Amino acid sequence: MQQENNSLVKVKICGLTSEADVRIIEKYGADYAGMVLYYPKSRRNIDITLAATFVEQLKKSDIKTVAVVVSPDVSQLEAIQNSGFDYIQIHGELSEDVYDGCNIDIIRAVNIKQQSDEDIYLETKRWRSLDKVKGLLFDAGVPGSGKTFDWNSLKKVDCGDKNLFLAGGLTPDNVRTAIEAVRPDVVDISSGVEYDDISVKGKDENKVKTFIQNAKY
Repeated sequence: MQQENNSLVKVKICGLTSEADVRIIEKYGADYAGMVLYYPKSRRNIDITLAATFVEQLKKSDIKTVAVVVSPDVSQLEAIQNSGFDYIQIHGELSEDVYDGCNIDIIRAVNIKQQSDEDIYLETKRWRSLDKVKGLLFDAGVPGSGKTFDWNSLKKVDCGDKNLFLAGGLTPDNVRTAIEAVRPDVVDISSGVEYDDISVKGKDENKVKTFIQNAKY
């Protein structure tokens, strides 16, 4: 459901790891807060107990919380739902058991690798047919890598009534170009609003501020 009016674009800041990150996105008006769970390969992975404290804090705002997972099992889904998340964003496999047990909205990730436009179209068609899937997130081949993909590959994509989330290599500098090219409902960023010195963990307040301003105004 791509937007025609750029002013309606929403912002998802992903990979929150600290209370400081939560305060920053509250301050500048993000719309979605993403937290990476059950994926120790990621430097942004956090414990479900810590995530639950962030969710509790964010419930005082209008920011929707998103649990970001890879091929989750039913026990992980239950822990996420018990923690009060608004959405679960699923990369990798989405099993029938997890889908059936899901009582929160699903954002289904589609990783753009070397697929043809037709392959992307067919995968999108598959996921948009599922009622519990409320958003389709298009990301680069390696999620969280900070790499972009060819935005032209989404020109033929029809998300139906699902929200289109655009991720993968977005930065404060290129987000306007991305919005013009894809007309997404939501732009999603993680590494692009982190410190240049990767040894410093967390979100760079100035980059978050600039990204949100550039995306929304």
